[in-house]
Amino acid sequence: MTSVAAIPSAPRVIRAALVSCLVMLTGCAGPAYAAAPEQAPPLAVGQARVWFLRQLLPGTAFHAPMIYANGAPVGSSAQGTAFYRDFTPGNYVFSIENCKVEPQTSQTVALGPGTQTALQVQSDENGYWDCYPSQISYLRPVPPQTMAYLFGQVTYLGAK
Repeated sequence: MTSVAAIPSAPRVIRAALVSCLVMLTGCAGPAYAAAPEQAPPLAVGQARVWFLRQLLPGTAFHAPMIYANGAPVGSSAQGTAFYRDFTPGNYVFSIENCKVEPQTSQTVALGPGTQTALQVQSDENGYWDCYPSQISYLRPVPPQTMAYLFGQVTYLGAK
């Protein structure tokens, strides 16, 4: 004699499979990849850390402009990412790759020992027609009250 109760009904099996897939997908996306300053190793004694972050803006150019510190390349800033670089304390001029110089495309920052600073890369698609890439990128300091919000939207890349 066979038991019908031992074979689950098709709708119940499908529902269980869908719920399992949804749980797995939810666990793979979102906050697990979000950046946070706490993910980085501790800051070395006598050093200063600068974070560079750029939000993902779908529908805009994906050119990753190079960031410079006192004219030396630091790293390129891809959309939806955050990375950091440790520096010796002092005054630095951070600038970003552009084909034309515009206001707010650089920031002068005084870095003290043990401090952490965050600069956000923002881009304007209304650049110049005779430039490549035509976007204009800006560096802006991140206010402390918005830091957690902005870091929660980008992927942590580590040190560059």
